[in-house]
Amino acid sequence: MTDASLAATTLVVPVHPPIPGRIRLHVRGLYRSEWLKNELETELARLEYIRSASANPLTGNLLVLFDAAEEWSRIIGEVERRVRRHAKPDRSPAPRGFRRQPQEVGRHATATVTSPRPTDRTHRWFGTEIEDVFRALGTSPSGLSSAEARSRLLRYGPNVLTDRTPRSALRVFMRQLVNAPVALLGVSAVVSVITGSVADAMVILGVVLINAVIGYVTESSAERTINALGKVGPSRARVIRDGEHVEIPATEVVVGDLLVLTPGSYVPADARLLSGSQLSIDESALTGESLPVEKQAGIRGSDDTPLGERKNMVYMSTIVTGGSGRAVVVATGKDTEIGLIQSLVGEVEPPETPMQRQLDELGLKLAAFSGGVCVLVFGLGLARGYGWLPMLASSISLAVAAVPEGLPTVATTALALGIRNMQRRHVLIRKLPAVESLGAVQVICLDKTGTLTLNQMRVAVVQTAMDRFHCCSDGAFQYQGSRIPPSEHADLRRLLQITCLCSEVRLEGGKTAGLDGSPTERALIEAAMQVGEDVQALRKQHPLLDTLHRAENRPYMMTVHRAGERYLFAIKGSPAEVLRMCRHFQHQGAPLELDETLRDVILDHNHRLAGDALRVLGVAYACATEPDAGKAELIWLGLVGMEDPIRPGMRELMQHFHEAGIDTVMITGDQSATAYSVGKRLGLARNQTLEILDSASLDKLEPELLQGMVKNVSVFARVSPAHKLKIVQGLQRSGKVVAMTGDGINDAPALKAADVGVAMGGQGTDVARSVADVVIEDDNLHTMITAIGQGRTIYANIRKSLRFLVSTNLSEIEVMLLATALGLGEVLNPMQLLWINLMTDVFPALALVMEPSERDVLKQPPRDPRQAILRKQDLLRLLRESGLITGSTMAVYGYSALRHGSGLQTNTNTFMTLTLAQLLHAISCRSEETSVFDGNRAPNPPLRWAIAGSMAIQVLAAIAPPLRGLLRLSPIAPADVAVILAGATVPFLLNEAAKHLPHLSRPDGASS
Repeated sequence: MTDASLAATTLVVPVHPPIPGRIRLHVRGLYRSEWLKNELETELARLEYIRSASANPLTGNLLVLFDAAEEWSRIIGEVERRVRRHAKPDRSPAPRGFRRQPQEVGRHATATVTSPRPTDRTHRWFGTEIEDVFRALGTSPSGLSSAEARSRLLRYGPNVLTDRTPRSALRVFMRQLVNAPVALLGVSAVVSVITGSVADAMVILGVVLINAVIGYVTESSAERTINALGKVGPSRARVIRDGEHVEIPATEVVVGDLLVLTPGSYVPADARLLSGSQLSIDESALTGESLPVEKQAGIRGSDDTPLGERKNMVYMSTIVTGGSGRAVVVATGKDTEIGLIQSLVGEVEPPETPMQRQLDELGLKLAAFSGGVCVLVFGLGLARGYGWLPMLASSISLAVAAVPEGLPTVATTALALGIRNMQRRHVLIRKLPAVESLGAVQVICLDKTGTLTLNQMRVAVVQTAMDRFHCCSDGAFQYQGSRIPPSEHADLRRLLQITCLCSEVRLEGGKTAGLDGSPTERALIEAAMQVGEDVQALRKQHPLLDTLHRAENRPYMMTVHRAGERYLFAIKGSPAEVLRMCRHFQHQGAPLELDETLRDVILDHNHRLAGDALRVLGVAYACATEPDAGKAELIWLGLVGMEDPIRPGMRELMQHFHEAGIDTVMITGDQSATAYSVGKRLGLARNQTLEILDSASLDKLEPELLQGMVKNVSVFARVSPAHKLKIVQGLQRSGKVVAMTGDGINDAPALKAADVGVAMGGQGTDVARSVADVVIEDDNLHTMITAIGQGRTIYANIRKSLRFLVSTNLSEIEVMLLATALGLGEVLNPMQLLWINLMTDVFPALALVMEPSERDVLKQPPRDPRQAILRKQDLLRLLRESGLITGSTMAVYGYSALRHGSGLQTNTNTFMTLTLAQLLHAISCRSEETSVFDGNRAPNPPLRWAIAGSMAIQVLAAIAPPLRGLLRLSPIAPADVAVILAGATVPFLLNEAAKHLPHLSRPDGASS
């Protein structure tokens, strides 16, 4: 069966030529059909030779992974049979403005337009002629009038998506009551009522409410912080109104507006493309496709063209990555495709990070373990002859006390506090998982321009074919040691004029006012203006007709201008590429033939300038009688070398990264010589041989070879956006956690793919900020090392809090298990267990996540992200710490039993010892290595208040008759006070002393 016959007779066709074991299919009827998606994925997964099937109802495509030995035609047959069998009429309500027609089996429903609303999302604009689009939308090639635009804005509303609805306060509160510990407390309350202990039941309910209030306050605060993430987005849009280009707020874009699309701009609404030049769009936000999509205005789609293949449409929230174009808006706000997706999402919960999910799983395991122990305690109690109801109440209370239900709250609080701390340091966290990923970063990829450098270009050297000119600090030019006016040198002046024409810098007001544009173009314009060139007059003399922007496979920019009856072409870009296109060069105002010898000389000049760490552009021009660049004979003018000073302190910052165990990699579009010079000055290779890889070599490497090489390369030169993406993905495949910094449009794909994408907030583009996980608002890269330290601290603090919760809960289990096994009776009653759970768990655990950073947090290597937060090796430490607390508590019990006999006094002494020992253990949990007696720890005021407050309440419970009666305690004699304090202090001192024994303080060899 041929591909042609397959396409003509089936409902399933390959999107690309299939490869063994993998095929992507376009399935008619799958577009916007969640039902068919689920059916296909479920049924195909049952076939033993199919490994997985993933359907995308937004694109209508199905990706199937299968055994390589199977024929792909068999896969297509299986899919088609299921599509035909499951095809059914679409019973969904008809969209507004349409009437439903009968549907064929296996075909999309057709829809006939009765009177299409301008905002009707379901109208097939991609299959409509442009003239019909204008007629239906009531607009024209000159755009809407301002009056009509205002009218439509009032009629259809602003161009905004529906805001996410935050969870209600009641829902947040009720969430605190729906978990296993609360259920156990409820059972305990019921048992208390059955046994006649109504007061106990009331206290239990009070514990539930107090825990719920604490959880509500903490989670509400954290959720407000988390919901504030990711507020960076497009704010302005360029449109044509009344025949003029204007810039308006993106929220005021209306249906019928004509959008002006330029590189780096957001598409503010869904629109039908009218014209385009090398236009490419990043549609990953909508379709999930990672590579930019080329757009073409002159084609029409069919009725069933899926979203990802509509070449003549652009959609809201996508980004222009190259080229330019114009488009007419067909839908805004919630009527856009992205608006449809958002409406399907419904109410969105704050996302869980991998660490939070890991803690949830750990909590379930600990709950299962605790439950098993409690069943054992219950069984032992019955075997010892204790009543089943008292033992049931004690076992349930022990289960509640043993489960560290505060784990999710602790993690959320730590992440939220980390976000706030970073905001105070001008670091905006846009995506929650980035907080913990920062602490695991092993490689940081640094974009040179604007990140390592000031992004403030200035012209340093101009090299024509025969002469070299140096630019002084005041803007004047020197030739052979003497200052000269450029007007006296025709080649220099012509070069400066061409760079002024081949530019998107806009001048407003006076000739030196209102400079706008990229740093490189501003530097070229400023150089010309400083020597007296009237740029505005020059542009009026040669009006701009067309612009050809730089693109992925076109490393230069070209503009077309009117020059009397002729056309002037101005070009600047990659020296080697521009030189390759030239057949002549200009010398003393006259064009001469360019031979191979002079070409080699020019390329040598280029390498020498690049070796001086200058950014080099080639400049050329042409005059022709036709506006066709392909027929114009380009004339070489020369090279412009520009410098972008390295930001102060960058070399020292690289050393800080290296001390933190983080490899530094520079990725730049500059030539190899320039990149090598900058890399050496920055010390990227840690005083070793600096390895550099050019993009020409990068293209020739197989993914497996690249994966092995990237680990040893410190500088990548002459890279494109696709290359940056390859580099980041190669590092990730080699097992590295990668951070990528950048500020430009060309950085966006790599920023999005990196584990942590970091954008510059000041000079960075909207595109870079929108896809990044982290935005450095003040453009100070030094803040990045602070953010990494904060990420490590958050992880370490969660481990400290986890260590405290698990070790103290284990001590409670051990005390009850040991007492029951030895037949010692009720060492702790259910009310006391609940009290310990409330007083010693929550507040110290929350305070530990506010612990200041360890002094050596940036001297340790990054943690392994694959490593569990609670490792098997940690169990030895936890058992030792809980065992010391248990042993000391039981020693006090034994002493008290010998002195007072079994009864309230012994029970009171045991209860007070265990509680105070756990509170002191919170101090010990501040560090796994540093003892509190070493005196070099930064203070943690919240922990001081948490421990002092809990101890004060504990003392109050011992002396206040109402609380004493509730907990069934007796007054404490002075001699017993000394015993209790000794019993609480001894395990604390022993645990602190163990930190000075390396094999005990760090059993796994990892840092805290």
